[in-house]
Amino acid sequence: MSVRKFSCARNFVIVALASVVLTGCLDDTPETGPVQTVDWYQAHDDERQVILGMCANNPGELKDDSNCINAREAERLLSSGEPRDIW
Repeated sequence: MSVRKFSCARNFVIVALASVVLTGCLDDTPETGPVQTVDWYQAHDDERQVILGMCANNPGELKDDSNCINAREAERLLSSGEPRDIW
């Protein structure tokens, strides 16, 4: 009976590769689609409102999402800078 011995370095590489591969599988952050610019959100009212609604519904996970930030900024600019709650 033959016993294969794996070196510590080889075991580390296997664990590191498995971790990298599984990292993408475990990401359950909601997708807001391709990142759009502030100008794009200013020109697309319906899409801006959809993203603002999605971001307001899940601010814990989406507060730093690029689309949420850009849609909020577009809404702020379109409101003529008037302070108002967009959430």
